[in-house]
Amino acid sequence: MSGLAGSSAGGGYQGFSGVGMATPRQGMTDRPLHAIVRHVFEDELRSYRGIYPDGQFLDGICSELPDYGSVQYLIRLCLENEVQRHSQSKVIPPWSPEGRLGPQRVQFDRKNFVGTFSFNNDRLGLNSQDNFSTIRANTCVFKGKWQYELMLGTKGVMQVGWATNNCHFSQEKGVGDTPDSYAYDGNRQRKWNVATYKYGAMWQCGDIISCTMDLDDGIVYFFRNGKPLGPAFSNIKMGSEVAYFPAVSLALGESLSINFGATPFRYPQTGFLPLEEPPSSDLVKARHCVKLLTRLVDLSSNWNKFENLVRIEEQWGKMRCKSCILIIVQHISAHLGPLLATPYVVEACLVPALAKLSGVKQEIEMISGTSGTTGLNLQKAHTLFDFLMASLENHELQKCLENLIICLLTGHKQAAESIHFAGQKYNLRLLYVLLSHTRLRKFCLSNILFDKVRFPSFVNIKCIDEEGLSEVVQQVWWSSKDGTVTDGNKQAYDAACNKIRKAVEEVEEIQVSILRLLLMANDYPMYQESSRALFLSKFRTFLKEHAPGSRAPIVGYTPLPVILCLFHRLLTIFNELWMAEVQENPVVIPPRLFYDGSVKYFDTHRLGGLESHLMKTLNKEVARALNQNNSETSKVINKIDEATAGASAVVDVDMCHNEPSTSGAMLGNPMMSGDSSVEGHIQHVNVTTGDIEDKPGQQGNAKMIRDSLLHLLDGIILLYHIGAHKQLGKVAAQRDSMTENVMHVLEIDKKMQYCREKGLNPSLLEELQGSRMVFITKLEEQARQHAWVLAAIHNEEKHNHLIFVMKVILSTLQESSREGELFGFVPDFYVESLTEMCTALRLYFSPLPESIPGSQALLTSVGEFLALHFCDSRIVYADSKDSLIQALAGFVCHQTTLTALEMMPLESRRQMVRNLLQPYENRAWAQNNWILVRFWKGCGFGFRYTKSPHMTNKFGPKPAHSDNPNFTQATAPCPSATFQRHIVEVLEGSLDMATPFLNSLINQLNWAFSEFIGMLQEIQNASNRPERVFIDSRQLRICATCFDLALALLRVLEMIVNISPQLFTDFSKPNAEPLLTRLLQLLCQVLNRVTGWSGCFAHVVSLEIPGLETIHHYPILTAVTGILVTLISHDLTQANPKLQVATKTLLNEPSFQLSSMYQLLGGQEAVKANLSSSCSKSTPARSADRSLEDSGSDMDFIVISAAAQGSTAQTSSNSNANNKFSLRNYPDDVTNSEIDKVEKVIMHLESSVENRSEPAAGDDEDSLCTICYAYAAVAVFEPCTHSSCRACVTHHLMNRTDCFFCKTTIQAVRDQSTGTVVYQAPTSETSADQKPK
Repeated sequence: MSGLAGSSAGGGYQGFSGVGMATPRQGMTDRPLHAIVRHVFEDELRSYRGIYPDGQFLDGICSELPDYGSVQYLIRLCLENEVQRHSQSKVIPPWSPEGRLGPQRVQFDRKNFVGTFSFNNDRLGLNSQDNFSTIRANTCVFKGKWQYELMLGTKGVMQVGWATNNCHFSQEKGVGDTPDSYAYDGNRQRKWNVATYKYGAMWQCGDIISCTMDLDDGIVYFFRNGKPLGPAFSNIKMGSEVAYFPAVSLALGESLSINFGATPFRYPQTGFLPLEEPPSSDLVKARHCVKLLTRLVDLSSNWNKFENLVRIEEQWGKMRCKSCILIIVQHISAHLGPLLATPYVVEACLVPALAKLSGVKQEIEMISGTSGTTGLNLQKAHTLFDFLMASLENHELQKCLENLIICLLTGHKQAAESIHFAGQKYNLRLLYVLLSHTRLRKFCLSNILFDKVRFPSFVNIKCIDEEGLSEVVQQVWWSSKDGTVTDGNKQAYDAACNKIRKAVEEVEEIQVSILRLLLMANDYPMYQESSRALFLSKFRTFLKEHAPGSRAPIVGYTPLPVILCLFHRLLTIFNELWMAEVQENPVVIPPRLFYDGSVKYFDTHRLGGLESHLMKTLNKEVARALNQNNSETSKVINKIDEATAGASAVVDVDMCHNEPSTSGAMLGNPMMSGDSSVEGHIQHVNVTTGDIEDKPGQQGNAKMIRDSLLHLLDGIILLYHIGAHKQLGKVAAQRDSMTENVMHVLEIDKKMQYCREKGLNPSLLEELQGSRMVFITKLEEQARQHAWVLAAIHNEEKHNHLIFVMKVILSTLQESSREGELFGFVPDFYVESLTEMCTALRLYFSPLPESIPGSQALLTSVGEFLALHFCDSRIVYADSKDSLIQALAGFVCHQTTLTALEMMPLESRRQMVRNLLQPYENRAWAQNNWILVRFWKGCGFGFRYTKSPHMTNKFGPKPAHSDNPNFTQATAPCPSATFQRHIVEVLEGSLDMATPFLNSLINQLNWAFSEFIGMLQEIQNASNRPERVFIDSRQLRICATCFDLALALLRVLEMIVNISPQLFTDFSKPNAEPLLTRLLQLLCQVLNRVTGWSGCFAHVVSLEIPGLETIHHYPILTAVTGILVTLISHDLTQANPKLQVATKTLLNEPSFQLSSMYQLLGGQEAVKANLSSSCSKSTPARSADRSLEDSGSDMDFIVISAAAQGSTAQTSSNSNANNKFSLRNYPDDVTNSEIDKVEKVIMHLESSVENRSEPAAGDDEDSLCTICYAYAAVAVFEPCTHSSCRACVTHHLMNRTDCFFCKTTIQAVRDQSTGTVVYQAPTSETSADQKPK
């Protein structure tokens, strides 16, 4: 101090004031500025006066007030003295660059890394875009003790630590995999230095990992959230030419942010220095400036408590006193403003001061009434903000706020160590304090939130770490999937869940309070410049960047858990605002929103196709709906027409020169006049075409407020589709993993019980006990995680959110459907979200839909919409059509939702069946066919299984959660007699619909089975080659899919044959005979191909190729058997052989082989032997000589070795002969009565074959049909006179009307054996749908 005083007290002071060391002039203390300075600098004056030589010098400066330079000089002198005092007292820990090499600013070295990274702007945060990417910092150390910290953005495989420059990394070798590099990986709980050892604790997202290196003793330490993990490495290499860089290696998709000392360490370790020098002198100055500002804030808040100040205010006026305060603030900010551009200063100085002023405390608050945002002193905080906004330059203010919000976000993202969420509440309350200031809130919305900082992360809540969960959930509980087996203390477990839920709700309350501020619509006279308008604009941009297929570049994608939390918080505040501002029920988004241009849907697909196409083709309908009589509306439509002409999407349209545009679509006026930084950053929200005449402050403002909430709700629905549903699926997968582990424990318990009962080897019992302990340990961990899920994600409130949104979507879609062709404007994500929420409520949430009041009616309404619209011609977008049919297929898979469909109005059910029974040509029919199969599953021959019997003891990859089932997916049977009855009504009531449908059904079966057999032959040929063979996994998937399709088509035919056999057997009906002929022809082909033990089917099945596990004799032969048994059993009731039409048609089929029927029961010998008694069971065995090089489910091809090929060809026929398929091998799935029916059918066919008259010798083969060579060519075409048999021509005329041979249009077909006309081409006087007789 004395040195500084000496240089100032001599000539410096004289030059400044022009007077000597005099006492204050008379009356000076009565002036406002002098009194305020004396009050604010009282501590400095008291400290210096009488102790330091310049104490009187400070008094002298105060005596010269209100000279303009006096305050500035006084502050500068105080700051210089403060820095010198702290440097002499060594209050600030010394930092020395000794032992360090590199630039002052430490960052990741973007010129020295392996793999691919994406970096944040400050090069301190990174995300790996490659398999295993490694990067170093730009600074190294060779002596001393050093530390850096990193925050985990994900919790996957990462190796973090230190490495020398001599380490050569690759995408296989990272930090710790080479000599002279040392790393810790908390995901695998290992430490790495070429060799690897068990070390440390499991880390999670948000953890702070401290990496320290002691180069004095040669030891590397790691810390997790400040807790030591112990020495990781000792005796590390040191010496000349050895220097260590901070280095990290990240697996694909992993991310972290690092702190080399640019901000204060969260967990500084004693004796270790940061790699980056702290701004020590700046910290001293900033702390003192902030202290002076807080004194001014206190002075402003407590002015009336000081008599001398009250007297001065009475004398000089209130405005004069405020001006004097602002003069001092301006001088303080001249020093403070540049300092606040440093993140370290903001975090170390401004944040604690703001917390103290506003009453935000970091410790756990147990006092009643301090939860949420209550008890905060916003007045003092607002005063501080007013000072900063009035005194800082615009760029200084923005940088300060950026640093402040980033600091708060970093603290919020840090993993919570206890259920109290102390750190999260602290940072959220400070953010609430900041955003409660109106001008700052708008400034942050315009420039920082969403733009510089990922605001949605503020509404995220992470699960606490395992240690914290263990303290809360001390006793775990779990149950089997069906709830029959439970273990643990459920009462204590539920109490722990409630404790977690209450703690989470406290955090959510603060988050909702923040959103309440951001969605204020009355903080500006005109709504267009309100906080809500700004927020909706930024939110719309956020959705655009994250929408599926978006081409907008984004630095980092928002994690799915954050999107799910944002979805729920926005829904909470929406419901609150809707009830307060609108009070309408039910909530329905008006259809005009989708075509009036009020919402920017960027590249979103519409149900009817491209928006530009819809605008051009439905121009008149849009004009009519928007009431074109309104001149302003006409302008809107004309503008849209111009914008969409020749474009692929609607572009931004200026709706009116003197009115603001609609939500998220247009740029508007600046928020604050004269604020150039905000200019051009504001997008106004929603002026609909009917509101153009409204003036601000009248009804138009209220209308805009209502529509703004609808726009918010529209964005919430899109947000669910973008990521919330995916996150729910991931959470459900974790629950399912826990359920699987419970089943494993139960299986082990059964095995242990069996071992005890049988007195087996004790060592086996010990191994089982060890396996059980492994599963129990994992289950305890999963049970604690599941407690968090039940409390924070699957609670009642979140469940009700989904139900509410699903009702809104359903009502909106129903209302839009009544708009006629304008229904095509609905964005596709409405349908997608509806179907996804149906899946979530049924599969992801613990409460079953039937247990919730009113849920059955909701499911019925949803089912009715799906049933009436999955074939809607207005829906052109293919993905939306697929989503609808897949959702409907999901509905018929579960008894609850199937019951909801059966409760639909009668006409809706019939219309659904009519849609399902449309011909399968020119449309996606696989899911359609699957729905019909589900109506039948549980009624067919051997078709009562959940999982095909041949798959029961096979293991494979677990299928992902899906509401898009296929034929082979394990689903329990739940047949619908109601819909079976409706199918009969439709088919028998309209033969014009039945014949095309059945014809297309048989056509598709012919195609699917032919493709399947063709691919089997290719696989067989490949396996018989002597060289090594590669089979493409894609070919295997196609082969298995064709098998599934053929199987499903057979089951639908089985259903129709059972419930309405007369469609095939009543030859008085048009086309019954050709349909039966074609059906039996196909069945014979299937039987011959599948039952031939030396054919390609048996050969490929014996190989047991991964990917073809579903292909087996049982599922396809039971389907064929069910059809044949039904048709032939009908003949058995006919005494007259002439009426046995199925038998007669089957025997007339040239490809029919009675031996194929014998194979259903194991062959002719087995059938004969079992006519009086049951044969012993035989189980098919694998071919012992078969060899496959198996690979995982993600393989690209299957390799069949040459040795396997040579042996397979020789042994397949022998092994198959010894292990023949028989329906008797499946007594649990094929009943005795079904076996008896098969035996009766075989006996009947035997006798019919024996009684059939042989054809006369010498028949002229030239008279046979040249198409099939099975029947006489008696049908003559007119006018070309070509001939064919009646069966072939009838089949042909069901699809085409030209001649087989010459392509001449057929006018008539005459049977030359009888002279009758069997077909007459339609004319103006005949029916256009006349069919051949």
